[in-house]
Amino acid sequence: MKHIDESATGIRSKQTWSAYYPKQMNQDFKAHFSTLPEAWASSVASRPGAPAVHYLGSTLAFRDIDEAADALGSALKAAGLEPKDRLAIYLQNDPQWLVALLAAWRIGVVPVAVNPMLRAAELQHHLADSGARALICLDSLYVDVVAQVRDGSAVEIFVTTHPLDMTPDAVVPESIAAHVGPRQTFPDTMDWMAIMADFAGRPLIPENVVQSDIAVLTYTSGTTGRSKGAMNLQSAMMHSSTVFTEWWDLQPGQDVIIGLAPVFHISGLVAGFGAHIVSGAPLVLLHRFDAGETLRAIDTYRGTFMLAASTAFIALSNHPSKDSFDLTSMTKTPSGGAPVGQALVRRVQDSIGWVLHGAYGMTETTSPTHLGPPDMDPPVDSASGALSVGVPVPGADVRIVDTLDGRDLGPGELGEIVVSGPMVVPGYWQLPDESAAAIRNGWLHTGDIGKTTKEGWLFVVDRLKDMIIAGGYKVFPRDVEEVLYEHPAVREASVIGVPDEYRGETVKAFVSLTVGAVITSAELIEFCKSRMAAYKYPRQVVILDELPKNSSGKLLRRELRDA
Repeated sequence: MKHIDESATGIRSKQTWSAYYPKQMNQDFKAHFSTLPEAWASSVASRPGAPAVHYLGSTLAFRDIDEAADALGSALKAAGLEPKDRLAIYLQNDPQWLVALLAAWRIGVVPVAVNPMLRAAELQHHLADSGARALICLDSLYVDVVAQVRDGSAVEIFVTTHPLDMTPDAVVPESIAAHVGPRQTFPDTMDWMAIMADFAGRPLIPENVVQSDIAVLTYTSGTTGRSKGAMNLQSAMMHSSTVFTEWWDLQPGQDVIIGLAPVFHISGLVAGFGAHIVSGAPLVLLHRFDAGETLRAIDTYRGTFMLAASTAFIALSNHPSKDSFDLTSMTKTPSGGAPVGQALVRRVQDSIGWVLHGAYGMTETTSPTHLGPPDMDPPVDSASGALSVGVPVPGADVRIVDTLDGRDLGPGELGEIVVSGPMVVPGYWQLPDESAAAIRNGWLHTGDIGKTTKEGWLFVVDRLKDMIIAGGYKVFPRDVEEVLYEHPAVREASVIGVPDEYRGETVKAFVSLTVGAVITSAELIEFCKSRMAAYKYPRQVVILDELPKNSSGKLLRRELRDA
């Protein structure tokens, strides 16, 4: 790593921010295992019969998952898949995802995480870009999407599965049943149930997995052109999974992980599967997000840890049946995807008693570079009112650089956030130019605007590309959104800049309302006008039934711009 003169930059001694770490977390901590397959093998050996995954009312033990991974790995190997080949996984939050991940590692192939919301053209890009030779998908997705692109792809091996293949006795809640459908098999695919029957008990000698191997290819959201495959290494996945486990002190027999974040996304992979594998604590999966069933699962399984986007916490805290459940076990609630504001934190705490804590990271950092200490209230930025997303996790370094000339800025100065550490990917799959542009001398340029305190607290103000220049003044959408969230009628808010003949750009807000709320756009504009500078408040407010989100729960400003 390139040496940086700390006296000339905003970097503080790591010991400064490590003073805020939870008591069980050490700045110089080392993961107990070198790779996730090694960690998984330890759990299987030490407690084979213990609950590993709870899914729609059924429970699978570590032994069940492990034996299924052996069977699937044996089948894929017999079908011709070889080490370093790519295996695309096109599933919802189902136990088969974990089985496929373990099987891929076991036979030395690279798992490719595919968003189950992708349609034909998008799936085609992911398959072509990754060069996948095999694909595991839901039977419904095979009919609706895969069949359209099969002949034009390089995929040779197709495996289809039904959401209940691992848990045939599961009782599917009515709210999820519509997304499950009847079981289907096809003459030109390998069927999951047939694989489990035909390859059960087959001996499988696992490939040697090392830290420099790609643990998974995860694709960026593609906000600026085609999505890119980030090469998340075993070393990075192990590091980030251990950070979550130790930061939140996750223990088997004490904790239950609610796997709410989609597992095709790096947050779900690390805070769900990774934390489960490292800690040995059981993981609850629900096929897909449903607020009512998530609340029921927390009550039923006494869930303690859950990473979710702010939009998911909004949905959970607004659910009409929330008071019917005992949610007091949920005490470890980091929120990722977007920084949370004071108004949202207060709303969730007042509604369901959970205290949200910041988490900052991205696909290219294999999830967290910063976390909020569990036993502390984060500081508030006096200028913007933003809450800090936390302090650097062990191994992470952060700099704030000028967006024009790249010079390092000091504490309190606003610029682009750049980070380095063992969690940063080496680059994008087969994209050397894009990799070199994003990662320079080991430092990832995030495209996020923020600032730090001298103690190391990070404030994320907004995305550089989302900044609005109104009449020569810089307006960050999050500042306006935070004020909108202070109004009790506002459920969700998203702000963009739109062309304005006089001001160059002006501020336009889109909101959805809480159940039963009645308010006009003019009233919301006046509410903001009375609480913020004249150049900041929205001149236009559009009220929608729902705001557009991606499948990770992030609000999509780009779709609002295109509307």
